[in-house]
Amino acid sequence: MDSLKPYVQIILKRLWLIALLVTVTVGGIYYTVASQPVHYQATVRLQALLVEPEDVALFTRVRQPTGDEAKVRIGVEFIDVLRNRDVAWDTASTLNDELGTSLTADDILEAMWPRIEGTTVIVVYRNLPSATLARRMAEVHIAKALAFYRSMRTRSVTATRIFLEKQVVEQQEAVNAARQQLRDFRLKYNLTDIDREATALQDQIRALMLERDRAQVAAEQAQALARAYRQEATRLRQQATTLAAAGQEDEATATQAQARSLEAEALAQDALAAGHRARVDEYDRLIAQYQTRLAELIGLQNEYQRLTLNIRMAEDQYAFLVDKLNEARTKEELALSSGYLQIIEGEREPVTRAPRPIARYVLYGAFVALLLGIVLALALEVVTHLLRRPVAASHPRQETL
Repeated sequence: MDSLKPYVQIILKRLWLIALLVTVTVGGIYYTVASQPVHYQATVRLQALLVEPEDVALFTRVRQPTGDEAKVRIGVEFIDVLRNRDVAWDTASTLNDELGTSLTADDILEAMWPRIEGTTVIVVYRNLPSATLARRMAEVHIAKALAFYRSMRTRSVTATRIFLEKQVVEQQEAVNAARQQLRDFRLKYNLTDIDREATALQDQIRALMLERDRAQVAAEQAQALARAYRQEATRLRQQATTLAAAGQEDEATATQAQARSLEAEALAQDALAAGHRARVDEYDRLIAQYQTRLAELIGLQNEYQRLTLNIRMAEDQYAFLVDKLNEARTKEELALSSGYLQIIEGEREPVTRAPRPIARYVLYGAFVALLLGIVLALALEVVTHLLRRPVAASHPRQETL
């Protein structure tokens, strides 16, 4: 402690100098900070959203980040967009036209302090001398950054939508061409539905065969009756001859009359049988005609099935493309309108003033001035002591007079 006593005495001796230096320093810092113009800060908080992956999977699905991973990705990418000079220049141009300022992209980027809180909230600060400028800069820059980020994230789905729109038009033409081929086929062969017409022909052939068999049976029955009538007429004529030889003229005449009647019936049955046989021939002709038509339909069935299959495949492909196009349009519209990030807290005028760290600067300045004062006091004491030594050497001290 005795070794420090001289230093303490020197500090106390020069305490006025130290106090003066601290007072001047603190006063200068306070005046400098207090005389600076007022700055304002605007804060915008955005919530990262979990949205449906923007890609439209035409065949296989690609793994997409989910949960916190997706939110962190959105936050990092959005901050990169906020620092994009094109977005900053666009913001500066809008503000210059609106407020009559002369801002540049560097002014926007220097005034912007973005950070991520956790994985969901992005906070952006703006420190500017004008409350209106701070609020409008926050609003315009965030709006343009959101539009840029959403358009950037939707480039793939936009490209997919354009591709699908072209494919839908081409596939619609393919469907129309397939339908036209089927129409031409139907007009050429005079048919609508080959399966239905083939079934109808088969039913008609079966009905004609049944009628032909009935006519055949009727012809055979009529022919049998005609033979029976002739046999009976022959027997009656023989009987009439016998009766006439026996002198029974009346009975012979009556028997001859019966025989002639039976022969007339036999002729009628012959005519009826001939009519049935004519019907059988007509049925055979119709059956052969229908069978020929049926054979033609069976020969055309492969071509018809190919054409109808082409239509079904084209329509299925068209429906698939339309479904994917609707998905792409929905995802694109959702992403461009409210996707990825949502403003949950935006600044409204008047915005808050940026805090002035006067107390902190004063404490720092006082501490530095105190140390500097102590060093200066010690240095002055050393200099004073060195200046006094030559004077003491030129006037030696007398011991006792």
